[in-house]
Amino acid sequence: MIEVIHSSLRKIGLDKKEVGVFLILLEEGKLRVRDIARAAKINRTTAYGILKELINKGLVSSTKEKGVLMFQSIEPALLVNYIERLEANLAEQKKEIKTILPQIKSLRKKKDIYPRIQFFEGIEGIKQAYEDTLQNNVEKVLRDFTGTDAIFNTMPHEWVEYYLQKRARLGIKCLDIAPDTEWSRKSKTRDSDLLRTTKFIPEKFQFNTEIDIYDDKTAIMSFSEKEPIAVIIEDTNTAQTMKKMFEYIYESIPDKK
Repeated sequence: MIEVIHSSLRKIGLDKKEVGVFLILLEEGKLRVRDIARAAKINRTTAYGILKELINKGLVSSTKEKGVLMFQSIEPALLVNYIERLEANLAEQKKEIKTILPQIKSLRKKKDIYPRIQFFEGIEGIKQAYEDTLQNNVEKVLRDFTGTDAIFNTMPHEWVEYYLQKRARLGIKCLDIAPDTEWSRKSKTRDSDLLRTTKFIPEKFQFNTEIDIYDDKTAIMSFSEKEPIAVIIEDTNTAQTMKKMFEYIYESIPDKK
């Protein structure tokens, strides 16, 4: 159970040490900083820094008892209020970013200071790369070589569903080439609902990557078990070459009846 609680607290923005200190306070109630440091196996200076962050987040409060500074966590039920505050702040930040996005884009047009190759590391990095296939897809078409099994074995299933639904909601059509596996066949049954047309290559040609081609970009996701990464190449010639290769293979695969 403690692992589930730890994981949930990490998901709402607490780092590993903050989670450790917060759980100690939840279990023990009011504590002095030296007791917190001892229980968390950290020094007092580090403990003070963590407590300050938790206080700033509204998850811990302090009080003096007989001249001694004591710390305590909020009531567990108030965690819901904390998440609601996070959501409100994120909504406001999203609104602000949308307002200044035209100015940010104009800066990129004025000076070619951004790299044309972007690297993303880890599961969260791959998620961000996938977002680019939706947010920066003017032609509203994705041409995908999809290692379906690798995706479902690596990425959280609820996130995969979120991505697929968002792509369809944005009206982005997907032309997909995938190995003929059980996961791929199951996925293909939802093609009409997800604005997608899937064609199969023999199962023996399975691969552990996905290649997405859109506009002038080529995104490559590698689903390595230990170090999943993604690369986005922004280059018109590369994208055009990949599109022609994709279309040749796609048109060469007969439609299954």
